[in-house]
Amino acid sequence: MRVLRIPVLLAAAALFTLFYSACDSPLDVQTPRNRFVDRISIPLADNIGTPISIILPPDTSGGDSTAQQVHFSVALVVDASGSITPQTAQAFRDGCNAALDSLDGAKDEGVVVFFTQTATIAQHITSQVSLLRAAVDAIPIDGATAMWDGIYKGMLELQSKATHARRAVIIITDSDDNSSTLGTPSKITTLGQGENIPVYSIALRLTSQEVVLRNIAQSTGGQHYSQPFLSQIDDICRDIVHKLKTP
Repeated sequence: MRVLRIPVLLAAAALFTLFYSACDSPLDVQTPRNRFVDRISIPLADNIGTPISIILPPDTSGGDSTAQQVHFSVALVVDASGSITPQTAQAFRDGCNAALDSLDGAKDEGVVVFFTQTATIAQHITSQVSLLRAAVDAIPIDGATAMWDGIYKGMLELQSKATHARRAVIIITDSDDNSSTLGTPSKITTLGQGENIPVYSIALRLTSQEVVLRNIAQSTGGQHYSQPFLSQIDDICRDIVHKLKTP
């Protein structure tokens, strides 16, 4: 019996060594365990702890890719007071149209408001981009500056008629409020916080009320853009809408 036991033990040890080697083969050996790791960049020893690059194959499962898209409702509120120059007015229109470029024309919604001595809804909320562009292109230049009324009217339109939870106001102005009768900074902040409607403000000049505008943006979860170049307004508007579209 002792003579037969040694070969059996040797055979068992050989099988164990072969199995152990197969399970811990180098990554370049195409075992079932590691044959897909060629898509992962393995970091060097001195880079361990830093992010590694992983390239995932495209999803071909046939799922609906639109399920990840976030639809939104945005109010474009534009200063149309008499202090606006033709060049500035064109930059404001370009910014609004840049924002409208990102609407899908089906579910995303917009509303256009302009303010002079009063605030006017030039186009009530709609998903038809052509109507929104026409309203933007027809904004006049005249009168005083009812900025708070303009923001407040845009928010009320979103509150009562928007169909999406993701909502925001984009306000573009170059001066202070001097004729509002309906909206106030306190009302705007309260409504924005209560209804989750952030205000994104673009102010061309450093005015006495810019701090108030900045505080409204920050307290409602939006962002304030101070004294940009006219040529930057369209990029700012694109950036804001990109934030709205991001899940």
